[in-house]
Amino acid sequence: MDMSRADIFALEADIAFFEARLSFADGAPDTAYQRAQIKTYQTLESLFSDTLAQTRPQIGKRPPSQPSA
Repeated sequence: MDMSRADIFALEADIAFFEARLSFADGAPDTAYQRAQIKTYQTLESLFSDTLAQTRPQIGKRPPSQPSA
């Protein structure tokens, strides 16, 4: 996956947002909507974290440079 640094920073911000939302929903959810919202945030956080983990090893990888002749 080829992502720019800005995309990676945006992904990290999204993950932080989901973590914050989940911390606010720490108590027992009162409604089916709140339970669905928590499950959605958990799923999105997991998917974004997986994407970020796959992308990070690629950062800084560049093809080997050819020696000057």
